[in-house]
Amino acid sequence: MTFLTPGVAAAGIKATGSVASALVGRYRPVGVPRLGSREDRAEAYRRLLDASTRSFNYAYQFAHLKREAGRAAHKLLLGQTPQAWEVSSELISALHGVRLCGSVHVIAAAETLVEATSNLELNEKSARRSQRQAEAVVTAQRAFLDACREDLAYTARWYQVRRRRAERRFLREQTGN
Repeated sequence: MTFLTPGVAAAGIKATGSVASALVGRYRPVGVPRLGSREDRAEAYRRLLDASTRSFNYAYQFAHLKREAGRAAHKLLLGQTPQAWEVSSELISALHGVRLCGSVHVIAAAETLVEATSNLELNEKSARRSQRQAEAVVTAQRAFLDACREDLAYTARWYQVRRRRAERRFLREQTGN
């Protein structure tokens, strides 16, 4: 009968402990977001998209109503000033959430989106200039969404040949080529 020496036994326990701790360290309960995890980033990105859409819609409707109704709507619109502050603070708060857990290129796209949304002029009298501002917001939202999809690996990578082929086939069918 062979007995283990204390040094061999200690090394075995240490090796078993490191394997067990590695397994426990990899345990990630489903649905529990961690800071910087894919779920956490997706939630922050979604929150910014929702806030920018809400802010854009509010500003666009406000400017359109003011242009179309003129002085008659002025008193009605003055009562909605606190709502404008709430929408703006929600947008900035969502930007901070993206800054907390997003990657560098997503943060840059988010800041561009917030800047374009903030540049919407509520008192713009020219419908053409207002339309250009709205188009800038829509373009910034699209760029932000593309950056998010890339960051969250929703787009096909260069090595995912089958997935890229399926995407190209789908796009060809959509365009009718």
